[in-house]
Amino acid sequence: MLDFLSNRLFRISVKNWVFIILLYFFPIFVDLMDLHDQYFHNVLWFFYLIPTIILVYNYGAKLGIFTTGVSSVLFMITEWKQTEGNINHELVTIIELTIVNILITIAVGLLVKRNKEKQVQLNETKNRLESIFHNLDIGIWSMNREQSLLISNGTEKIYGLPPEKEERNIQFWKKSIYQEDLHIIDKINQKWGNQDDYEYEYRIIRPSGEIRWIRDRGIPVFNENGDLIRYDGTYVDITKQKELGLKLIESEERYKNLLEKALVGVYLIQNHELVYVNQWFTQILGLHENEVLGTNFLNYINHKDLRRVFENIQKLADGENTFLIEEVQILPPASEVMYLELQAAPTLMDGSPAILGIALDVTDKKKAKTELEYMAYHDSLTGLYNMNYVNDYLQKDFTENQSKEIPVCVMFFNLDRFKLINDSFGHQIGDQVLKIVSKRLLDLIRSIGIVVRAGGDDFILYLPNTNPTHVKDIAQFLLKEFSEPIYLEEQEIRLGASIGIATILRDDTLETALKKASSALHLAKEYGRNQYQEYSAEYGELADRRVQLEQGLRKAFERSELELYYQPKLDIFSNQITGMESLLRWNDEVLGSVSPAEFIPIAEETGLIIPIGKWVLEEACRQSKEWHKNGYSSIHVCVNISSKQFLQDDFVSMVEQILEETGLCPKFLNLEITEGIALYNVHDAVNKLEKLKQIGVSISLDDFGTGYSSLSYIKSLPIDFLKIDRSFIKDIILNYQDAAIIDSIISLAHSLGLKVVAEGVEAHQQLTALEQMGCDEIQGFYFAKPMANHDFAKFLGKKNKPSQSMNSGTPSGA
Repeated sequence: MLDFLSNRLFRISVKNWVFIILLYFFPIFVDLMDLHDQYFHNVLWFFYLIPTIILVYNYGAKLGIFTTGVSSVLFMITEWKQTEGNINHELVTIIELTIVNILITIAVGLLVKRNKEKQVQLNETKNRLESIFHNLDIGIWSMNREQSLLISNGTEKIYGLPPEKEERNIQFWKKSIYQEDLHIIDKINQKWGNQDDYEYEYRIIRPSGEIRWIRDRGIPVFNENGDLIRYDGTYVDITKQKELGLKLIESEERYKNLLEKALVGVYLIQNHELVYVNQWFTQILGLHENEVLGTNFLNYINHKDLRRVFENIQKLADGENTFLIEEVQILPPASEVMYLELQAAPTLMDGSPAILGIALDVTDKKKAKTELEYMAYHDSLTGLYNMNYVNDYLQKDFTENQSKEIPVCVMFFNLDRFKLINDSFGHQIGDQVLKIVSKRLLDLIRSIGIVVRAGGDDFILYLPNTNPTHVKDIAQFLLKEFSEPIYLEEQEIRLGASIGIATILRDDTLETALKKASSALHLAKEYGRNQYQEYSAEYGELADRRVQLEQGLRKAFERSELELYYQPKLDIFSNQITGMESLLRWNDEVLGSVSPAEFIPIAEETGLIIPIGKWVLEEACRQSKEWHKNGYSSIHVCVNISSKQFLQDDFVSMVEQILEETGLCPKFLNLEITEGIALYNVHDAVNKLEKLKQIGVSISLDDFGTGYSSLSYIKSLPIDFLKIDRSFIKDIILNYQDAAIIDSIISLAHSLGLKVVAEGVEAHQQLTALEQMGCDEIQGFYFAKPMANHDFAKFLGKKNKPSQSMNSGTPSGA
């Protein structure tokens, strides 16, 4: 209490204190003028209420109570100082009046307090309203019936008006309206005339030239009688909102254009119906948007994909999956097949579940994938299945047939003499031959099995549900079909074929079956070609040996384990050695001595004959040159040339290079060729032979009479010698027909200016008969066996001494 009073007392200014003190002492001075006037001094006591009420009004009821007490004490002291006063009576009176004054002070104080509180609230409300009116960014305006306009600071900011102009003509807002929005004035005037509220958005131009968007809202205010008092309103600067709105519209348009012009399809599904599709999607379907919207999405999907897509979309809708990727075939009105990759995810549209997705045109990708798969499992030249198909698909079919005990047969089909055709006519003709053969095989086997090109001119025929008896009939039929010639670029080409057959056993795998068929094919080749052979255990052993021979031959060549033997040729009439034939020999540590009849065909098939043949030619020329240096200069060396080797484009240049490197004179080299070299491409053969003749090399036609002999082309070949095969010489004494054939060959050769060499002469009677027929030279065991180079050197030393040779010029025999 004391703190309160001290705070309040010290808050009163000095001037006010002086005034209050004078008021307090004024009654005392008045009362002293007439100390006996009881009524007068009682009335004067109420004068103390004046400062009390002033203090109560300004500083509160508590200070008023305090001052009332002070004034009562002062009054009592005054009365007590009077000499004739009755103190008891005056004390009672003072107490009574003091209580009354306190009650009056409290009542006045409460009334004053309530009045001040209301005044504070009114002031606070006024301040807040003034703050709102002048400080907010929105503009507030009010216009009464007398056209008096009141505007807030916010209005000045929005319109960019100078702040010093507090009263403005109501036309300022009209003058600020953007020219293209002036029609708003008529609309607002109409609303004012109808006493309606309104809200418009339009543009204004500030004095600085800046254009702003505002939202103008006006509300009419009426009195109790319904008469219009004024219009109150607001201006809101919505420039930013407008800009954002315009940007949003532009963004929406941009995204809409992106969706509509996108290179992918965009779709929205709700309740299994399409509720949105972009332009790409409608173009793919070949329909208008109104024809697509509202239809079931599944209506456009191929039936084979329907069930799968429906189930996955349903899982997406039920929340089981969160994403979907499907590749489907669609059904556009056009006949062209199209594939789409659908990607979709669940979403919400208008609060309801929906599916949003995109569609990619994967038709080209699908076609490319199909083409890649086709290329992976088909031969690029013939279009037949390849070995990848065998490993990935045929293997599964084979295993399934085995489990069901369905009989299966496998054939290995190979063309006879295709390498010769390919080398004679070129790869282009060879490729055409393969295409024709593939088509024939496919037409013949399509209904009963599968044709696979294994590589080169090898084909696999997979024949399920075929018994061993039936497969033989099929093989025989194929051999007959392919014995007929084909014609390409006016060339007659005879093919022929060999077939290996494997009947599948219960425990066989497809790989085993193919190996068996391949083994049987090799046997068919070795047994003379143009036939079929069935696999047997014995054939399996032969096949294993062939594999050993092939691997061993390759290693033998790499390790220089091959060697040349030489067999001399004898001039019948001069009894002189005229030359020797170089013969290839192979003696293996494991296989032992291997016959040339066994390993030469393998070298031909594997292509090893090319490097081996070159080495033979180099070694024979080198050795012959060495013997010439030792004095045996009249003899020449004969080298057998493989048809594959002869048909190489660089054969002639290779011969020239070897002769140059070894230093052997070309006239001492005799090349032995077979009839097959010129069987298909006579022109090319003749061209190469003539080049060799120009070099100085002599030519022998070996094994005459065993092949496809034709006198019409033999006479056109630039050859020097005919070599009669040993098969005719063997029975020359006992078989009159063989003797007659040999006699005819010798006569024919002499008439063509050729010399004749008889191979395989092993008896004196054979030599006598040949001598009588006029044969020029012989070669065989009767005279000498093939010998190694050091043995042959010794043989030459005994038979032909150096410097005693009959001829030192052109060789007399081959």
